[in-house]
Amino acid sequence: MDAEAIVRIVSYTTVSLVLLVGIVVLTGVLIPAGISESFRVTLGSCMVLYGLYRFAVILIKQRNARNASEK
Repeated sequence: MDAEAIVRIVSYTTVSLVLLVGIVVLTGVLIPAGISESFRVTLGSCMVLYGLYRFAVILIKQRNARNASEK
């Protein structure tokens, strides 16, 4: 297994975990009852948006690498 494949696996795993934790925080499963709802929604939304951002960055980098190798 080459280094590029390992980085890709770690990147997708990180994206998956951040999205999963963000969704769980939004549903209120991981946050204690003493935490305000606005903080829970803000934190969960930030995590989901960051996960989507990282996913988009990964796809763009892969597309750019593929286009560079075709030239």
